Amino acid sequence: MTEIEAQAEYHHVSILSDAELHSIVINKHMTFLQDFTEELDRLDDTVNSKRTEYQRIINELEALETRIVVLREKRHQLYHQAKKLRLKLLDDVDTNEHILHLENEINDIDNRLQNANMSSNEEFECINRIRALINEMVRGLPGINDVKRREFASILDILKIAESARKELDTMVDAPSKHRTESSSIKDEFEEMESRQRWLKLRIELHNDALEYWEMALAGGEQK
Repeated sequence: MTEIEAQAEYHHVSILSDAELHSIVINKHMTFLQDFTEELDRLDDTVNSKRTEYQRIINELEALETRIVVLREKRHQLYHQAKKLRLKLLDDVDTNEHILHLENEINDIDNRLQNANMSSNEEFECINRIRALINEMVRGLPGINDVKRREFASILDILKIAESARKELDTMVDAPSKHRTESSSIKDEFEEMESRQRWLKLRIELHNDALEYWEMALAGGEQK
C-alpha cells in the first residue's frame, strides 16, 4: 500500500456520488425558496397595509382641501348676504345722518372682510364691530317695529355663521400640510419595501429555475 493510499484509508475519505451532490444543491435551493417566500409573504402584507393607510390619508387630504375651499367661499357668500340684506332693510326704513355714518363704517369693514387677507383675530374684531354698529343702528332708527328688528337681528345670525366657519377653518388650516408629510413618509416606506419585493420575486424565480434543473438532473442520474 502506498503512503497516499494509507493516508486516505486513515482519514476515511469518502467521495459523494452525483446523486448526493444533486440532493445537497436541491436542499440549498429549497431552503432559499422557503426563506424568501416567507419574507415575501410578510412583506406583501406590510406593503398592502401601508398602501391602504396611504390611500386613507390621501382621501382625508382631498376631503380637507375641499372643505377648506368650501368654508372660504361660504364666508364670502355670508358676508355678501349680510350686506345685501342690510342694504335692503335700510331702503325700507327712514334714515338720518347718524345712520348713514354707521352704514358707511359698516361698508368699509365689509370691503375689508371681502377683499383683505386677515388673521382670524382681525376677522373676529371686524365681525364684532359690525355687530355693535348694527345694534347702534337699530337703536337709532326712528319708529322701527319688531318685524324690522328681527330682520336686522337675522344679519347678526348670518355673521355668527360666518364666524363659526372661520373658527372651523382655523382648526384645519394646518392639517393638509401634516397629511402631506405623513403620506409622503408612508409612500417612501412602501416604495422601499416594493424594491425589496421585486428583488425577492426575482430570486424566487431564479431559485425555482435552478431547483427544476437540479431535480431533473437528479432524476436523470437515478435512471442511469
